[in-house]
Amino acid sequence: MKLLRLSALLLVGVLTQTTGYALTEDLKKQAQISADSQNIDLGKSIAIYKGNVKITQGSIEISADYLEVFNHGKRGEEVMVFSGKPAQFSQTMDDGARIAAKAQDIRFERANNLIKMSSDVAVQWGENTVSGDAISYDIVKRILDADGNPKNDEQVTTILQPKEDKQPKEDKKVDE
Repeated sequence: MKLLRLSALLLVGVLTQTTGYALTEDLKKQAQISADSQNIDLGKSIAIYKGNVKITQGSIEISADYLEVFNHGKRGEEVMVFSGKPAQFSQTMDDGARIAAKAQDIRFERANNLIKMSSDVAVQWGENTVSGDAISYDIVKRILDADGNPKNDEQVTTILQPKEDKQPKEDKKVDE
């Protein structure tokens, strides 16, 4: 049970750190993990959730077909592996915008503060998106690396929407 609780808290804490401006109240709320089946091996420090995996905590929503959490008995070195068609994550930010990510595989390495997503990856924050074959994000350095797939002539695509001008534009009159 301790590993189950640790995996839920770790998962939520990690994913909310990625955004920097995640809804701060989310971590104070109850976390719930549901799946068609779960297997926890306390001796090996591995928790496996299979089938229709759903995790919710506050505004955080995660869905996957499979989740494995392991740490080889070393606290602070947990690794979480989500897979799905696709695995998905979303959360509301403090400013009300939503961040969402989806990929066939999502791997979080706590010791390295690194999130790696592969196969049909798309990350959306507000109206902006980045997509590619693989995207990794260093939480501490706040560095995002995205790669296409040269075998399929797939490139990284980033779409940035213009910011709305908050100030009303003044009508300019032309002197005659």
